[in-house]
Amino acid sequence: MARMVKTAEQIRDELNHAALRLPLDGEGGKIEFMLPTPADPEQGGDHNWDVAVYCPEGLDELCRRAVMQVAARYDLGDGDTT
Repeated sequence: MARMVKTAEQIRDELNHAALRLPLDGEGGKIEFMLPTPADPEQGGDHNWDVAVYCPEGLDELCRRAVMQVAARYDLGDGDTT
């Protein structure tokens, strides 16, 4: 199944929404994803983008799950997508 193509801003918004939907297991703190950038093809990832995130200590796994959920659905486009 092909993934939809979205802009960096749209993917960042999807990441932030995905993180909000995941259970925090009693942990507090704000997670904030930065704009995704094209991935290095040499890294061999499953999606075509990389992202940096501000993630409070103890919430690394939650951030990884948000990235995995969004990466399964969206690829990064050139900015002209809707």
